[in-house]
Parts: sequence; C-alpha cells; structure tokens
Amino acid sequence: MKLSKNPEVKRLLMIFAGIFILFIAIAMLMIYTSTWYYNKSVQYNNAAILGAIVEKYPDAETEIINQITSIDTGTAEIGQAILSKYGVDDENQLFLELDIVRRSLKVNLTLFLLLTILISSAFILLFIVFLKKLYSRITEVTKYAMNIQEGNYTLDIRDNCEGDISILKNEIYRITTMLKEQAESLEMDKVALANSIADISHQLKTPMTSMNMLNDLLANNPTEEMKIEFLNRIRSQLTRMEWLVVSLLKLSKLDAGTVIMKKDSINVKKLVEKALEAVSIPLDIKMQLVEVKGDGDLNIVGDFNWLCEAIINILKNSIEHTPENGLIQIEFEENPIYTIISISDNGAGIANEDIPYIFNRFYRGKNAREESVGIGLAMANTIIEKQGGNINVVSQQGKGTEFSIKFYKSVF
Repeated sequence: MKLSKNPEVKRLLMIFAGIFILFIAIAMLMIYTSTWYYNKSVQYNNAAILGAIVEKYPDAETEIINQITSIDTGTAEIGQAILSKYGVDDENQLFLELDIVRRSLKVNLTLFLLLTILISSAFILLFIVFLKKLYSRITEVTKYAMNIQEGNYTLDIRDNCEGDISILKNEIYRITTMLKEQAESLEMDKVALANSIADISHQLKTPMTSMNMLNDLLANNPTEEMKIEFLNRIRSQLTRMEWLVVSLLKLSKLDAGTVIMKKDSINVKKLVEKALEAVSIPLDIKMQLVEVKGDGDLNIVGDFNWLCEAIINILKNSIEHTPENGLIQIEFEENPIYTIISISDNGAGIANEDIPYIFNRFYRGKNAREESVGIGLAMANTIIEKQGGNINVVSQQGKGTEFSIKFYKSVF
C-alpha cells in the first residue's frame, strides 16, 4: 500500500493540517489585535494633541485635522525639529507614521508566515520519512504473514532492534514457529492415519477373505462334520473381527481424549487378580502356572477398569509367547519414587530388532503368530501413559520377557 493511500496516514496529515491552519489563524488574530491596539494608541495621542491645540486656538481646528489625515513632509520636519529641541528624538519617539507601521507589520507578518511554512514543511518532510520507514516495516510484516498463509514457514522476520514493531516481529516469528510445528505434527498424523487405515483394511481383509472361502465351501453341501468345522472357523474369524473393531474403538477414544481417566485408590493385588480372571481360560488351555508376589496392601492411583485392560493385554502377550506348562510371574512393590508391577515369562522372548517397535500399532514381530494383529501392547502402552505411568520391556530370546510398569508418586 502506498503511503499517500493509507487511511491512517491521511487522517494524521489532516489533523496536522488542521493544527497548522489553526496556528496561522491565531497568529493573524494576534497581529490584527496588535495593529488595532497600536492604531487606537496613535489615535488617542492625536486626539489629545488636537484637543489641547483647539482649546487654545479654535480657529485652527480644520487645518490641524487636515494635517493629521494627510501628513505633509514639510510640516512633519518642522514638528520633528521641535520634538528634538525638547529631547524627543528617533530613539524615544512617541509615535510613527501609520503607513510605515502598517508596512512594517505586513513585512513581519510575511516573514512570520514564511518561517511557519518552512518549519512546517521541514516537520512534514521528517514526518513522511518516519512514516515511510515505519510502514515499510509494517509492509514487511504483512508480506511475511501472507507467506505464512501460503504455507511458507522458512522466512525469518526476527530483528534485534528496539520498539513495538520489533516486538511484534519477534512475537509473530514465535507464533510462526508454533504453527510450523503444528503443521508438521498434523502432516505426521495424516501419514499415521493413512498407514493405520491401510493396516486396518489389511487386518479386516484377511478374516473376510477366509470367511468368503468358507462360505463357498459350505455352498457345496459338505458333510455335517465339515459344516461344523467351517462354521466354527467362521465364528472364530467373526470373533477376531469383533475384537479388532472394539480395540480400535477404544484406541480412537484414547487418542481423541474423550476418555476421562478416574483417579481412584486401587489395590494392586485386586487389580492383578481381576486381570487374571479374564485370561483364566487360555491359561488353563496351555496349562501355564502363574505366580503372584507382592504386598497385599499396596495401592496406586488410577482408573481400575482401564488399568485392568492394559494388564490383560500384557498377560495375553505373555500367554501367547509362553509354551505349555510355562511360568508367568507377576510381582509388585514400591519405593519412595514409584510403584512397579512386573510381568515376566519364560517364553521364546523378543528379537532385539523388534523391541523398539513392539508398542507401535499393528507391528508384528518375528515371533508373532499368524493371527496376531499387533494392537494389544499398543493399547496397553497408551492406557498406562494416559495415567501418568510408563512401560518398559527387557527380553532375551530363548529365556523370556519381562514387562515393567511404573507409576510415579506425586511430589506434593
């Protein structure tokens, strides 16, 4: 935007022009008042002299009036000589000719106006230079904002100068940095969402393909035994799909922040017992032994149901990777800093290259079963982190795996 078209500049210049005109009007009024007062003084002096002369010489009234209204040079010189005779010279003269006074006043007024115009012009020039510099910086900020709007976050508008504009620049740059981080985070979320949708599609596609094949086989009128087997396999795939959908719904609620975690006092032993009830059938099927050790009075703060869900998912992972007649140990204890719950097994263990990724959604390690989805540990990690805890894993192939859940105590 040009400086002359800027409404703020126009308004400011109009105010300055108004002040300038007012200043000229006041100056002219003062000069006019001074002239009027001087004329009155001269007129009063002339009237006093006229009165004194006419009082003694009444017949000279007309001649004296003519001399006052039209000054004669000769008589003025005679009068000046008489004034000098009595000590009234040029330095302490009582009055001057009105025309000379008026000319002097006109010259003074002209000089005053010229000086005012020069000072005002200089001020306006300096003011315009200041405004051009100021609005060039504002224009720079505007262009920077337009670049940000177009998604260009690479420019750096910061400066180390003083003033409100510099403060504004630095604040805008700080906000730009935040927007850049948010944009990058959103982009990462979009990529993650796309990957998750692809993984979900793949996970649902597998059981659906299997059920379609089983349905085709049922359409060929197999024997009763094969029908029962096919129906059981379809039921198994439906159960798997149901579990996947329910788990994804739980994860989406956790991600969206719609789940409000309670902060109740939870007895750790009861929490573990409740989680073991949910996996008692697979434990019995594989004839695995569970050992629980810990203080029965130990408590933590959290949401009982969601923490139970997290421990169930960790136990399912341990049961899945522990052989028949294997051992699963659960221990819990506390210290001044945190409360820890450890779940360990003597199963096949996790490969070292898989450990950094086992809490990622849909990640399947080398030792994962074919029907494994890779969502249980991710859900457990999310639930525990939402309640202020963290989970770590230590594993050695051929010897087993240990999951450690820590809940840190409040400082206050």
